[in-house]
Amino acid sequence: MSTWQASDARSWTFTEKLITGYGGGLGDYGSSYALDVGSGLLLNGRVSATLRLIRGSGVGAGLVCRADGSWNFVAFYTAPEDAGSEVTYARFGVYQEGILTNTLSSEEPVVLGTGFNRFSLEFFSGDLRGEIHTEKGVCELRTTCVQMPFPGHAGLLRLYGAGLMAKDVVVQPTTIRLSQEAAPAEHEEDRPGFDVFLCHAGADKETVKDIARELAAGGITYWLDAEQFSFGDRVAEKIEDGLRRSRYVVPCLSAAFAASGWTRGEYNAVLNAELSGDTMRTVIPLVLDDSDAANVPLLLRDKRRAYYANKTEWEHFLRFLGQGSPPSRRAAATDGR
Repeated sequence: MSTWQASDARSWTFTEKLITGYGGGLGDYGSSYALDVGSGLLLNGRVSATLRLIRGSGVGAGLVCRADGSWNFVAFYTAPEDAGSEVTYARFGVYQEGILTNTLSSEEPVVLGTGFNRFSLEFFSGDLRGEIHTEKGVCELRTTCVQMPFPGHAGLLRLYGAGLMAKDVVVQPTTIRLSQEAAPAEHEEDRPGFDVFLCHAGADKETVKDIARELAAGGITYWLDAEQFSFGDRVAEKIEDGLRRSRYVVPCLSAAFAASGWTRGEYNAVLNAELSGDTMRTVIPLVLDDSDAANVPLLLRDKRRAYYANKTEWEHFLRFLGQGSPPSRRAAATDGR
């Protein structure tokens, strides 16, 4: 019995040695995907496959990870600028409820061989690496992505209704972060010293203390102004240093947070840098109460959010944060206002 499930079962065929996809898909890019549910949910791992695209203009295909079966996943794929072009590029993208956002593209086109080409996608915490081996050489892309910090399935993706043949599909979980050679280069002065900088309103102080204790219990380092500040310290400089040295900036969203101008100022600088292509620090919203829809700032509304009240999701989020940090770090603590 096949362990594969497809977004449209009529357009995919699964046999022991070969998977084929054909026909149209959904959305602006004619997308269709198939997931290897037999491999279970993966937060970190690697998926690889040998793919052959049936020739024609405007074809695209690749691999997906952290897919939930409801059109939410990360994808590494090749695709042209539009359906009429034969020139294709390697790309990273994020599907959220079926809407594709391209997050990174190769500078040079990828020339796929007429036969099979080997694709691989490695994912650990927010770090992603994709490779395409063709007759012309190897194309590699690396990026950071936090839109899907939760476990999901791995599988295959087709775009523009392309015909696809796939074989030698391998899905592997891992508990070891990407090799140092594969990880994005860091300058020593830019290397984060904390995993998390929590932005929160004063009214949420007690809840955030609980969050901080859980972070510490999981070996996740954090920055806390109440523990970092001393009499006579320059507050703005301390906060700036904490932000600069933190890998993730986590605004704790609530009704009280929405009314706080100071907390918005803390994460806005990091968010603006992130939108400009800086991948050293990333903003990940954490929802504390049921005020999500009304109080999410506009600049955060297209980001995948974590929910503290959903304990299963919160545990996944803790794993995501913890697996991205070196074991030598010590808990220090988080911002509170």
